[in-house]
Order: sequence, then C-alpha cells, then structure tokens
Amino acid sequence: MNAKLIVVVPVTRTKFVLENFIGSDDIFALVKSGSFYAEKDGESFTIQANEGMLFKKDTLYHRRVINPVEMFLFRYSGNEHLFDTDHVVFKDTDRILSTINLLDTFDSEIYENSFEYKHHLFEDIVLQYLAENKATHSPDALIEKAATKIRNNFHLKINLSEIAAENGLSYVQFSRRFKAATGLSPSDYITSLRIDKSKHLLANTKLKINEISSVCGFENEYYFSNFFKKHTKLSPSAFRSSLI
Repeated sequence: MNAKLIVVVPVTRTKFVLENFIGSDDIFALVKSGSFYAEKDGESFTIQANEGMLFKKDTLYHRRVINPVEMFLFRYSGNEHLFDTDHVVFKDTDRILSTINLLDTFDSEIYENSFEYKHHLFEDIVLQYLAENKATHSPDALIEKAATKIRNNFHLKINLSEIAAENGLSYVQFSRRFKAATGLSPSDYITSLRIDKSKHLLANTKLKINEISSVCGFENEYYFSNFFKKHTKLSPSAFRSSLI
C-alpha cells in the first residue's frame, strides 16, 4: 500500500459540524456504532456499524447523522485508489469487528507505537476490502475460482504453480491476472489471509502459539513467529500481550 496514512482519530457525532464537506485529503470513516447518511452528486448512501465510507478529496459531500455515531477516521494521502466505491461494505463482519476492537484497544491505552499499530490495522482493512470485493466481483471468472480455492485452503501448503496449471496458465500469466483482478499477487493474498487469521486467534482465543501456527498453515512455531514479526513488527506473544 503506497498511500501515506496521516492520522487516525476516533470521533463521536450526534451532528456533523459541517454537513456540507470537502476534504483536502482522502478520509476513510469506519463506523463502530450508529449510522449516518451521505450524498454525493445525487448518489446517496446510508452507512451503518461495521461499514465504511470513503470521503474523496476535493469532492463535495452532504452528510447527516441518523443515529449517534462512533467511528474511526483515517486520513491519508497519495494517488493510489484504495477503495473502488464510496460506501464500503465488508462481507466478513467478524473480521472487521475484530479490527474495530483492536483499534479500541490501541486508543484506550498508551502504547509507544500506537500509530504504527493503527497503520497496520488500516492496511488490514484495505486488504480485507481487496480480498472480498476485487476477488469475488472480478469479471475474470477463472481468477475468481482460483481465489476461492485459495481462501478455502490458505491453511494448507498451497502450490501456486499447480493452481495456475489447473487453470491452463503459466505461473507468470496467472500471477499477472490474479493481481489485476484482486490488487494483490497470489503470495501476498495468502499472506494477508494467514496474518489476519492469526491476529484474530491471538486476540480472541486462548490457543497456544504453536496451535495457532498449525491452524494458520505454518510448518512450526519458529517459522510462524518470524513470519508474523516480519509482517506486523511484533512477535505473536508481544502482539497478544499488547491487547491485555
């Protein structure tokens, strides 16, 4: 993700101070509770809990609170389009709820690297959107089929060359088409699924590290710990301890 996250702030609104709003940066609003209405160029949206709204920079929006709303606002800059739609709906509500709970944790306690943690959580939100929407709604039916197989088997040892061959493609062809359809390379797609699953288990279960390692498709605890730390900057045990 090449976009630069500027700030993450939790807000509570019973009424928007500026109901007509134009931002100088892109802002993604992730709703924790409540709901609000937004309109842009005659297109209207109702955003509820566990959903998001993208306020694109230099674009006029009319906003109105429906029910008192709690949300996290992610302000970021860059030319990369992270979301294809203004109203962002997540299929896996347990996953996005877990992310919201982690954001609450890092906001309620003082952490030395809290912004870095929130930055990783924002990346998780974007990866979830890419995995759920670009893959499942891709017009490339072949890649959609392959992505579904990967999602159902990410905890197993996956041979991407075999998946490519099953679909009559060379690995290079498969990789290019997969990234065009999902926004991620096949290997990055698997990584996002495994990291997200391991974070969920670390945060919401009492499974031991070696058990989580096995559930998420890693050969052993040592490899899992190195992999997790490489992608999150924290060891699995440190990540779990930060949530206590």
